[in-house]
Amino acid sequence: MQIQKRDVLYGEISRHNPVTMEVENGEIFKVETELNSGSWLKSINDVYNPAIKNMVNPCSGCIYVKNAKPGDMLKISIIDIELSDVGYTCWRIKNNTYPHLTTDRAPNNVTKTVAIKEGFVHWGDGVKIPTSPMIGVIGTAPALGAYPAAALGPYGGNMDVQEVTVGNVIYLPVYMEGALLHIGDVHALQGDGEICVAGGIETRSVCTLKTEVLPAPKSMIYPRLEGDDWIGTIGIAKPMEEAFNIAVNELINWMMEEYGFTPHDAVLLLGQVLEARCTQVVDPLFSYVAKVKKEYLKPVGGSVLV
Repeated sequence: MQIQKRDVLYGEISRHNPVTMEVENGEIFKVETELNSGSWLKSINDVYNPAIKNMVNPCSGCIYVKNAKPGDMLKISIIDIELSDVGYTCWRIKNNTYPHLTTDRAPNNVTKTVAIKEGFVHWGDGVKIPTSPMIGVIGTAPALGAYPAAALGPYGGNMDVQEVTVGNVIYLPVYMEGALLHIGDVHALQGDGEICVAGGIETRSVCTLKTEVLPAPKSMIYPRLEGDDWIGTIGIAKPMEEAFNIAVNELINWMMEEYGFTPHDAVLLLGQVLEARCTQVVDPLFSYVAKVKKEYLKPVGGSVLV
């Protein structure tokens, strides 16, 4: 099995990044990801220092998927995420959404290093939080521009969505030949909003993935998600209501195009069973997920226009 090592790191998601690995359509491969702030974390005794200047959210190489062409859709199945045994999180006091909660503006951040073992984050004093590994940065190279790995958009990027996890699938638009897949910034755990700015529990990982090239649905603009019993879409924008509206509109389009719903019936149904939330509020744009269970994807008619 091919392994994309973490020895080549890119700080941008870009078509200009040299390809570091080629995979066949349908091939299973591994990606070693680096910590979101570099290689400084070696043991439980290490403490994050913001004075350390590394690239943010480095992506491990640039992966070329054979047969992927502009206008296709890349299906990425997440088979496994193996976590390191140590991670950290921090609250960036000088750059956060809750400045009123800190009166001392002198420190640049508060931080915590934690052990990760036996399926738990060991928070301290006997508090253990079950791990829920996720890929924070996953994207295909846009046709124009070069975007920092901390940014996000229709191509994916730093979305920080918890559903990008083991057993699920993410679908990304393809803009360039080979798709040019970029992956990094794995978290052992992350709460909705990611309110402390740096994490989640940031850690290294080894991800096992499978990529497949499919025709892109006509209505697809933003990334899509799928689990065993649900489908979902990701809206990326500011303000938050715009991200929400994008996610819901993308989900309705999916329901219409592939499940036979009319727009009226889709809206009425989602008004009862839609699941939606903002997964992070700290990146350049917000990420909003909209989901519906597959058991409801039966286009029952009966709506009446009056």
